[in-house]
Amino acid sequence: MGIRMISKEIGIAGLGKMGANIALQMLSKGYVVTVQNRSRGPADELATKGARSAASIEELIASLKHPRTVWFMLTAGKPTIDAVREAAAYLQSGDTVIDGSNSHYNESVMLSRELAAKGIAYLDAGCSGGPSGALSGMSIMVGGDRKAFEAHEGLFRDLSVTDGYLYTGRSGSGHFTKMVHNAIEYGMMESIGEGLELMEDGPYSDVDLAKVCRLWNNGSVIRGYLIELAARALEKDPKLSSVAPYVEDNGEGRWAVQAAVEHGVPFGAISSSLYERFGSRSTKRYGKRVLAALRHEFGGHEVKRE
Repeated sequence: MGIRMISKEIGIAGLGKMGANIALQMLSKGYVVTVQNRSRGPADELATKGARSAASIEELIASLKHPRTVWFMLTAGKPTIDAVREAAAYLQSGDTVIDGSNSHYNESVMLSRELAAKGIAYLDAGCSGGPSGALSGMSIMVGGDRKAFEAHEGLFRDLSVTDGYLYTGRSGSGHFTKMVHNAIEYGMMESIGEGLELMEDGPYSDVDLAKVCRLWNNGSVIRGYLIELAARALEKDPKLSSVAPYVEDNGEGRWAVQAAVEHGVPFGAISSSLYERFGSRSTKRYGKRVLAALRHEFGGHEVKRE
């Protein structure tokens, strides 16, 4: 697979909060960027800021000089798989696809093999940092063909913070590393939530929790971005009364728990954090009714009636 060093020309498909900000950062770094989105509005908006707008993936690819690089920033799963396969019909040997979604690592391996059969390189790039990082510098975990990575290393350097990118190895390893990263995030978030709940419901509930978080983020061993975000949220709404106690998940935590089971890795804290998210989504859980009924039956403990 002959892969030459890329020029500073690139296509981006998928202009949500992450994709649009990545495009803006590329533009700020002097890249020639063609953008495409299912709805035209985001692409047209970026066109006012220097990007070239394409109406379709075919048009996006046609706008790029060979060897082409197309970065996909779409929803993981079928949307990404379908878009990459569509692009493969128009790409040529020596071109490169970068998948910046949170795709399952097995899907990344599958797409890598399909594209390799056509001489097209595939890099799975797990991106962390959220929309603000996409605009100002992310942490990027890249798996796939090493020569393709080396040809695009300057791009990853331009899009990341200092020391913020890493080649993780063969296809799938970038998205696997990002999956584990997100699973760790689940556990850390659950710990922060439980700790602050104890502060809120404990004997010193008059303590300003936003100030506590600001304190913890200065010199303590739990300082970090999530504590900073907790402080920011509490400063806006000290009781978080505007936030419903419903926590969604995007799949990475489930995949990580499944992988831990497959490989026999103890995963207690992270598994528990995932199940807590499930528990947040129901106010009328049958299992909890069973627990209350059992306590009443064996010990005569009072139950609350609806």
